[in-house]
Amino acid sequence: RTGPQKKITHVVLISIDTCRADHLGCYGYLRKTSPNIDAVAAEGIMFKHAVTSVPITLPAHSSMLTGTIPIYHGVRDNNNYQLSDSSLTVAEILHQYKFVTGAVIGAFVLDSQFGLDQGFDFYDDKIDPGEKKFFIYSERKAEEVTRLANIWLEENKNKKSFLFLHYFDPHSPYESHERFRFGSGFDPNSQIDGYDSEIAYTDYCIGQVIDKLKELSLYDSTLLIITADHGEGLGQHNEISHGFFIYYSTLHVPLIIKIPTGPKGKQINNLVALIDILPTICDSLGIDVPKHI
Repeated sequence: RTGPQKKITHVVLISIDTCRADHLGCYGYLRKTSPNIDAVAAEGIMFKHAVTSVPITLPAHSSMLTGTIPIYHGVRDNNNYQLSDSSLTVAEILHQYKFVTGAVIGAFVLDSQFGLDQGFDFYDDKIDPGEKKFFIYSERKAEEVTRLANIWLEENKNKKSFLFLHYFDPHSPYESHERFRFGSGFDPNSQIDGYDSEIAYTDYCIGQVIDKLKELSLYDSTLLIITADHGEGLGQHNEISHGFFIYYSTLHVPLIIKIPTGPKGKQINNLVALIDILPTICDSLGIDVPKHI
């Protein structure tokens, strides 16, 4: 528990789809995949053992935004499930407290038809059908998510605000970015090299959101949370991707929280989960946590 922080007038929750914690520098990875995320960790709290409720995108985000596990919110897989109106999202809670609420979504898997738009004044899931596709999942690049996010921040800079950002780039298939390659032995066809390149590219785009918060003089009054919905197998336990098994490789996620006037560079070893994000936001703002959570 953090206790209410008087300086918080903005909340930004960033979810990096399919991001393993152990592929970020602040979690001990040797490659410099995440300088911007690492900087946030140095200014806040890093939870070393955070886990997802389920290593599948839609149900994991349903847990993240409601503070409940699938047996309660009812979303057990992608596509064929919808978050019910009876579920209370963090956006709905903050909306009751006069926060303007916005979201920019990186892939069709979190399209509004699946119910995660509850409580959002602005929920941008309008993805160009011509963008890269993974099966049925149209997605847009991290730079576009960031562009739309920064416009929204500019438009709402004088209001109490909650912004949820979903970056899909580290999800397969991986794209090797020329600017984000590591060493002479980098192989763009390697799963791990491509994956790391996607994380580094996403980190760069997240850095631009952080720069915007600072430019608008919002950063010091922002509760900033960076996490992921699940990890990625990368061949461990004979699992290339995720969603089939429940090993730590796909359950372990980053969780970094920067709280205005809060501790800096602190590391927490206790086991925590995505369902702890909603009550942490409420607690930081001095809002009563719903009794069902």
